[in-house]
Amino acid sequence: MLKKYYKIESGRLASAPNEEVADIVMMGSLSQEQRSVLVKEYEITEHTIASAFDSDELSRIEYDDDFTTIVFKKPKNYSAADNFQFRVESFGIFIFKDWVLLLTDSDIPITDEKRFSKIDSLNTFVLKVLSYAIYHFNEHLKIINRINDELEQKLRTAMENKYLLSMFSLNKGLIYYVSALNSNDTLLRKLQMGRSLNWTEAERELLEDIQIENGQSLQQANIYANILTSMMDARASVISNNVNTLMKNLTIVTISISLPTFFASLFGMNVRLPFGMNGDASGGNEMSFWIIIAMCVLSVLVFMAFWGKKK
Repeated sequence: MLKKYYKIESGRLASAPNEEVADIVMMGSLSQEQRSVLVKEYEITEHTIASAFDSDELSRIEYDDDFTTIVFKKPKNYSAADNFQFRVESFGIFIFKDWVLLLTDSDIPITDEKRFSKIDSLNTFVLKVLSYAIYHFNEHLKIINRINDELEQKLRTAMENKYLLSMFSLNKGLIYYVSALNSNDTLLRKLQMGRSLNWTEAERELLEDIQIENGQSLQQANIYANILTSMMDARASVISNNVNTLMKNLTIVTISISLPTFFASLFGMNVRLPFGMNGDASGGNEMSFWIIIAMCVLSVLVFMAFWGKKK
């Protein structure tokens, strides 16, 4: 169960001892008892609470009498065990008159002074959280591009489908990202109208910057998704060509081995050979063995010369 308290001090966030003195409360992995408290004491509906943790929920904003609800999208924390499956998740921001409730399944580093600095109001804090979500998307897009480059290098010599399947997973994740960023863009446009949130001039400028960053991330995600989609067939053809090349080389080796085997089998038959090549006790050609060896070697050389000229 995640539950942390923070207060705004000198333009940054500091830990608070309890809820009474906190400006921001961050909660996650809610128990049924905590959900009941939110419903009874703060009149947040069960549906709204569930929306804050629903990865399929679209970004949206709702205005109530006592608070404003924002549901926003951000990337789900990625680990190596996810096997190139990049997902998105939702989190909820409930803006009351003098405090903010943040509901999230994953911890948001709001004490990071690099990302959360110069906070002088609750509205600024909310905008900083939205900005962090967009920053998280940008970082993941860089990782996806780097992984795609590495997979492309491995595909040049690969003869298995596992790298291609990894690319399918990347492409699927990018589609999720494009959808989430589109949803975020719609919400940011609504925030600019700010029916109940009284933005200062500085806050409006910050909101415009966030919207621009979200638009750039959306454009970048679209570009990566289009590249992956358009190149998927070409990369599948690379694997097919690699397999064909391997089969061609195996065929050459097989034929090269078959020719000496043919001559060895021919002269190994239990019959009398012509040209006095029987090496029996009554006398015969002592060079028979070396003649057969020479014929085997010559057959391989002739075949390789023929293949090289044809190639």
